[in-house]
Amino acid sequence: MKDLTKGNIYKTFILFAIPLVLSGVLSQAYAIIDSIIAGKWLGPVGIAATGATSSLIQFISSVFWGYSAGFSVYIAVLFGSKNYERLKTTLYSNFIVVSVSCIFISAIMILFRNQIFSFLEIDNSIKKDAEIYFVCYICGLLPILLNNFFAVSLHALGISGFPFRMALISSVLNITGNILSVTQLNMGILGIALSSVVAALVVDICYVFKIKQCFSKMPDEKDFKLRFSMLSIKRSVSYAIPVTLQQMVMYMASFFIAPMINALGGGITAAYSVVHRIYEINASVYQNSAKTLTNYTAQCVGAKKFDRIQKGIKVAFLQGAVLVLPFILICVFFASPICRAFFPAEYAGDGLEFSVVFAKFYLPFILFNVVNNLFHAFYRGVKNMKMLLITTTFGALARVVASAVLVGKFGIHGIYAGWVISWIMEAMLCVGTYLFAKPINK
Repeated sequence: MKDLTKGNIYKTFILFAIPLVLSGVLSQAYAIIDSIIAGKWLGPVGIAATGATSSLIQFISSVFWGYSAGFSVYIAVLFGSKNYERLKTTLYSNFIVVSVSCIFISAIMILFRNQIFSFLEIDNSIKKDAEIYFVCYICGLLPILLNNFFAVSLHALGISGFPFRMALISSVLNITGNILSVTQLNMGILGIALSSVVAALVVDICYVFKIKQCFSKMPDEKDFKLRFSMLSIKRSVSYAIPVTLQQMVMYMASFFIAPMINALGGGITAAYSVVHRIYEINASVYQNSAKTLTNYTAQCVGAKKFDRIQKGIKVAFLQGAVLVLPFILICVFFASPICRAFFPAEYAGDGLEFSVVFAKFYLPFILFNVVNNLFHAFYRGVKNMKMLLITTTFGALARVVASAVLVGKFGIHGIYAGWVISWIMEAMLCVGTYLFAKPINK
């Protein structure tokens, strides 16, 4: 466990961020390999089937990502103030809430999957495989989401190395499982989903032992007993709910845009699935780098070291931009071979063409989203949830409106352009509000 507010800030940030970034890249790498295996062995239908419901899966997951990210800020504050008994109770209580809520929501989604598929306008050519993937993945959603829950909890304690090792183990298990289940056991799309669930279960077990080890090192009263506390949940909610809403708003935009994309045909759905993988591996770099700023500012708030926060913002921006730029350049200059890796050797359809176009011409604008994500991380750390929700909602609305206006005339290019427009408009709002407002709540 580490106090991030002490020592050289540049060294502290980079040493904390590198394992986070590597963890994120590894997580996205095995997601990409999922898609590549699906594309190479199952064809464009396999890629489309794994991506057709991804907007909904990400939207539901965002509820728990947001909740975990929000309550982990409170954990960082408690750690900074050395309130270890409340920290333990809060972590345990939130684990119970997340687990029960996830099981309930997963059951609802499986029961109403036909209505969900109808809303998403999933093409009949991929519907059967998409349903198999969706049902298996949702049945295993809890262990998958708990990976993130445990990881952000350790981040709040200043630990980033262990989550990186867990991401590495998960990647190896997932890739091995995919290869065996698809190429050797002929399980098809079911093997892709099942591998993710099994890998997550193994990693969760490791996380539980690590959390227990951390608890044993925190001093507490002799009569202290770990128990569920509604009071701890109430205190967590003030941090967690606004971030949950922010994440929901952000991914809700993708959910509403999904029918526009699926309506363009299976080839376009496959193209967007590839595009989203390319976007996610770049985004994972600056998003995970920015987590350093969230935990740093939260610990500063807990320790009442407000004067150090502004410098943290500058260091975090420089760090995020420098780390993501090589990934962007690789995707731009090697767009064709990267995108071709997702498709069978003989394939030359719309899916390949439109994914290459995105990587070459639209992806570089993601630098504007680096700015947006930085301010999201900052606002979470200082508990300025009002600005977090305002900027995110603005960006999400801009994306949905721009996409709806442009898709009719420009097709998939309208979807891409709507994405870029939302990045630029939100970045302008984030910078403007920071320069002319007082964003730090002391």
